[in-house]
Amino acid sequence: MNESYRLGEQSIIAHLQRLANGASTTELDVAALPPELRAIGEQLQKTLAILQQERELLEHGAYIDSLTNLGNRGGLDRHVDQLWRKGTPFTCAYIDIDRLKHCNDKFGHAEGNRYILSICRALTETMEHDELLFRIGGDEFVLISPTTNEAELEQRLEWTRANLIEATSDGKAPMIASFSFGCSRVDPLAGDTRRQMTKDADRKMYRYKLMYRVQQPEEGDALQRPITEQPPPCNDRVFQAISMSSETRYPFIINLDTGESQWSVNAVRDFDLPSQHPYNSLDIWLARVHPEDRDNVRAELDMVVNGTWHFHCMQYRVMNTAGKYALCDCTGYRLDGTDTEPNMYVGIVTNRSLADTTDSVTGLGDIHALVNAIGEMRRVARNAGLIAIKIDEIAQVNARFGFDAGDRVLAESAACLMDCSRGKGRLFRSTGPMFVALFDELDPEETDAVADEIERFLGSPVLLGSFEYQPPLRVATLHLDTVDRQPVSILNELNALIKEAPQVPGTKLD
Repeated sequence: MNESYRLGEQSIIAHLQRLANGASTTELDVAALPPELRAIGEQLQKTLAILQQERELLEHGAYIDSLTNLGNRGGLDRHVDQLWRKGTPFTCAYIDIDRLKHCNDKFGHAEGNRYILSICRALTETMEHDELLFRIGGDEFVLISPTTNEAELEQRLEWTRANLIEATSDGKAPMIASFSFGCSRVDPLAGDTRRQMTKDADRKMYRYKLMYRVQQPEEGDALQRPITEQPPPCNDRVFQAISMSSETRYPFIINLDTGESQWSVNAVRDFDLPSQHPYNSLDIWLARVHPEDRDNVRAELDMVVNGTWHFHCMQYRVMNTAGKYALCDCTGYRLDGTDTEPNMYVGIVTNRSLADTTDSVTGLGDIHALVNAIGEMRRVARNAGLIAIKIDEIAQVNARFGFDAGDRVLAESAACLMDCSRGKGRLFRSTGPMFVALFDELDPEETDAVADEIERFLGSPVLLGSFEYQPPLRVATLHLDTVDRQPVSILNELNALIKEAPQVPGTKLD
């Protein structure tokens, strides 16, 4: 055996070994083989090409649905496995075609396949570039989105469904095309499980189907328009009249049996709810609750839903449309259903971060607004300077001149305080005759300078009838390198400092 032949054999053996080890792109250089081995090399290349095609067909069948050319259940499992290994959060939508069996039984499987493909086409056209759609059963699809949140995906699917219904409700199509869906957002790194994801999305999908399934025209009957919305749970005009009576209070009604709900226009505006009648609104609301408060709120609401509790009252933080957390008082009652009436949950949410936190006498923020402001600074871990100002002898002014006079003194003091702070800080009437100025952009020396100016100018004379009255006052300053305590603890320290502060004397009332 000559050396050229031996080297050719070794080249063929090495090529086969690379293929056995999983290489899919290696090629045999047939032209480099000796003439007596080239025919063998060419035949080997042809055989390997056939085997590669068969392997690709097998993989295609393992992961691709033959009718729609989408990924199948195996493809979905492989894709979710990849997301789970990366720890990537994503939203999944379980989608079920409405009345596919009815279509197959009445119009045949060929029409049923066309029905499936029409749903597939509508879903594909509405997808974002980073989303994937899988057909995991005869009438079941799953859409995976790594970027879209739950509410956004629900809105997009609702829009797609409405367009499908409208396009096929003219009597020309054999079926009114429609589907039901349920969405669930999961985060593997947060401890979510795949079983939890599947159960949550599947449950929402079936509840949606119960609420919104389209009625198909029966043979011989006049075409029925699709039923896409149930009537609201109460008179809509009455509800809106109640809901618009206050900018800070948001009534709501939730049907616990179907998930249907009704919220005020103000709640939709201030908390970015998807609509006034969102489906599964408890989950939508919980997604907006501050992460530190969410578990406690979920536990209480679960007890209301399952009938363990009939009354819910909590104060917690909810993200508003601006992306900031608002302190809210949430009160609700469960109304048990009867044979003809559903189980209902009705209540009201009060936004403590709006007008209810304004002091009516001075126009400054009140104690609730002050607590919110300190709490916000605590969450962003910023330094703070606080100046407490107490107007002494307001009780004596009220007793001698009346409460209107006392309010005038406080209002004049608030106006002077605004002039002294020159817009550098936020001002609050804490309690009674005490004010607090909160600064987060001044260093301690600048804060002390503002406090000195307040001492000099805040006690300006106020005319009470013909009597010129200059209120005595006390000023105390507190510097914090970082706000790392509860607001109540900080306010208690301020109260202690103001009690020890020397009085800047004013007019004697004796």
